[in-house]
Amino acid sequence: MDQIIQIENLSRHFQMGPSTVKAIDELSLNIEEGEFVSIIGPSGSGKSTLMNIIGCLDLPTMGTYHLAGSDVSKMKKAELAGVRNRYIGFVFQTFNLLGRETALENVELPLIYAGLRPRERRQRAAEMLRRVGLSDRADHVPN
Repeated sequence: MDQIIQIENLSRHFQMGPSTVKAIDELSLNIEEGEFVSIIGPSGSGKSTLMNIIGCLDLPTMGTYHLAGSDVSKMKKAELAGVRNRYIGFVFQTFNLLGRETALENVELPLIYAGLRPRERRQRAAEMLRRVGLSDRADHVPN
């Protein structure tokens, strides 16, 4: 199988006043396409920081991160947004829904960024809601 994620000597450091906190320090990791991986560890061990980097929400301080053959560790924000849209799906601990948009519109949003036409976006978003048993909530806004 091909490696979908290649991380080499990755570090993420944060400045906390005069101190430097090493959330991740020289981590190397390879994940093959289709492989299931769990990131586990105690609170404060860098799990969320690593997931933010893998998810292209943050960049490393040092080291390299290749996703599907592209070096995302050097990308600009707009490029990272495109990578997130194409390769990454998130399940956040909180819903992160837009409060003024309906369930259908919230599901449709990533499809807008993917460049789908309005009719196809609506159909696909409606199908996704149907698959998870939320068709009856399509026109509801989050509470």
